Amino acid sequence: VEGFKKCSDCRSSFSSFRYVKEMELLVNDSEWMRHFMVVANYLHNRRRHEQRRRQRRWWMRPMFFRREEDGNVLLQNILEEQMNDTIIKFLRMRMEDFYFLESLVLHRIQRMNTNMRHPVTARERLMITLRFLATGECYSSLQFLFRVSRQAIGKIVPDVCEALMEALQDYVKLPSTRQEWLDISKRFKQRWGFPHAIGAIDGKHIPIIVPNNAGNMYFNYKHFNSIVMLALVDADYKFLYVNVGGQGSISDGGIFRNTQLYRELENKALDIPEPEPITVPYLQKVPYFILGDKAFAFTDYCIRPYGGQNLRAIERHFNYRHSRARMPVEDTFGIFSNRFKIAKGPIYVPTDVAQKTILTAVYVHNFLRVRISRRTATTQDIHFNREGEMPLQSLIP
Repeated sequence: VEGFKKCSDCRSSFSSFRYVKEMELLVNDSEWMRHFMVVANYLHNRRRHEQRRRQRRWWMRPMFFRREEDGNVLLQNILEEQMNDTIIKFLRMRMEDFYFLESLVLHRIQRMNTNMRHPVTARERLMITLRFLATGECYSSLQFLFRVSRQAIGKIVPDVCEALMEALQDYVKLPSTRQEWLDISKRFKQRWGFPHAIGAIDGKHIPIIVPNNAGNMYFNYKHFNSIVMLALVDADYKFLYVNVGGQGSISDGGIFRNTQLYRELENKALDIPEPEPITVPYLQKVPYFILGDKAFAFTDYCIRPYGGQNLRAIERHFNYRHSRARMPVEDTFGIFSNRFKIAKGPIYVPTDVAQKTILTAVYVHNFLRVRISRRTATTQDIHFNREGEMPLQSLIP
């Protein structure tokens, strides 16, 4: 309004109701006045909020500023001990495995120094991520151990997880040739006494903190919120295929029907061997199949146990053999969750980050299984105790 004095508080508009009466003398439009009062009140509150905003007390907290003195000393002492039992408890892997894994991802996670500060080193970034996978601790807890702020850890963990999955991509994959499928079937026959099996499939519920506005989508039949980890494993406790992120309210079979694995099986795109007789002289040809439980449909490529209570003796015997041959998937989940406590949840990160961390743990699991099998003549003696630690005597070549 021409000739009217502006508010001296905000220098650009009216920021208080003390001008309203003066405006009423100039303006008789009540609708315009209501709009003006809302805008004036908003500007006044915003001005007060800006004035009250807390000023930063320091560029970096002193605790984090001393990271190179305090945090690095702890990590260096763990590595310099040259004691596998210490690093196994801390990162769930042997010394040589950690160094080899570091060499694979070093160039992917290393950051350059700046004039403002020194970045978190590649080794620290890797150890932070592995510790997060091994324990499932929240970022607020990890920041006191590594002297790195939880905000920085929130960026480091997804970044390193992507680098690990990229570096270890060849450790988790489906067989690409018929001979590879036959090799898996041979191992099932040797170790579990079940012919023509090319994998065991099951789902595992990973507890999470439910996302906002998710309702009951993640609430499962066990009465907690979760995402589902659907996995196909071989006879030696290694993952062949993993799908993470299915909502806990959906059954394993329902999640399976929405996976790429299901579509490729339906389209016969996996080069699975043709049906063959199990034993001579019987001529009945039997297909190669996946072992599933009652949550999965019975198909040419997936068999499930007999249902019902009044089963014949031969059907009960088949169910026993079937259950025994499915032990690898149950054992794999047990080894996996004991090594990586993050799988026991709840995971205090957004759902997309939780999916990424679980997938990364799967890749690291297979990486360690391969490393263990190369150090030992057999993987049958490898197990984890109740603390999730590998007995050293079982790892000595």
